[in-house]
Amino acid sequence: MMELKHNRSIIILSLITFTFVIVALVSAFYTSKAGEIKKEQLKLIQANIILNQSIQKKKEEFAQIQDKIEDIEALIGKNNRNTNSNIEKLVDNMTINTKKLIVDSIPSGYPSEAQRVTSPFGYRIHPIHKTKRFHHGIDFGGKLGTPIVATADGIIEFSDFDKGYGNLVVIHHNFGFKTAYGHMQSNLKVKKGDFVKKGEVLGYLGNTGISTGPHLHYEVKYIKNVLDPKNFLTFKIDNFESLLYTENRIAWDSLTRAIMNLYGRVSLSKLL
Repeated sequence: MMELKHNRSIIILSLITFTFVIVALVSAFYTSKAGEIKKEQLKLIQANIILNQSIQKKKEEFAQIQDKIEDIEALIGKNNRNTNSNIEKLVDNMTINTKKLIVDSIPSGYPSEAQRVTSPFGYRIHPIHKTKRFHHGIDFGGKLGTPIVATADGIIEFSDFDKGYGNLVVIHHNFGFKTAYGHMQSNLKVKKGDFVKKGEVLGYLGNTGISTGPHLHYEVKYIKNVLDPKNFLTFKIDNFESLLYTENRIAWDSLTRAIMNLYGRVSLSKLL
């Protein structure tokens, strides 16, 4: 009887030991699997980090390529100059009224009372990206909320938020001109499709988009060629010839004929 009890004890102890061994083996197995899964997760996280870094690098490379393409386009525009050898004769044949019509027909004057130039037109070291890039306009520093106005009559082509330019307005003018006004506050006064008159308020000087401080970014384009806005800021009747001589990417003789023909037809239609 005592031997039977002893054997039972041995069997029970053996079963308990066996159970503990099985549990230990199963636990070790799952611990090992969990470790492997953890390692795989870490590998995936590292791979994801490397992939995101690669994507960011590609984005930066693409942005640089895009900038270079735009720079080339700008340079092509610069080199694609028109010959205006008869400017002097052209101006001599103009009346005061003719000059006034031309000044009023194309972008002229400052787009704002904020007239402190913080970054001119041309190549510069970008204040944020710290790389040499072509600046397609002029930056004017000023107080937040300073009114921004249209520099010529036209149709609003774009009036919305742009990642780079912030709150941006683009105006399509007559005779192939466009102007752009960037980094404005969110309370834009115009929308796409609106007709605006020269001097009409478009919005207010802000600090939106890629910007290091309150300023207006102003651009002037002519048939997709970027022009130096500086030449148009002081374009008035009393210094009429200066722009014609300075900006020789515009065929002024052809342009002035087009302007005069248009207004001539308008005047004739009024008489009829």
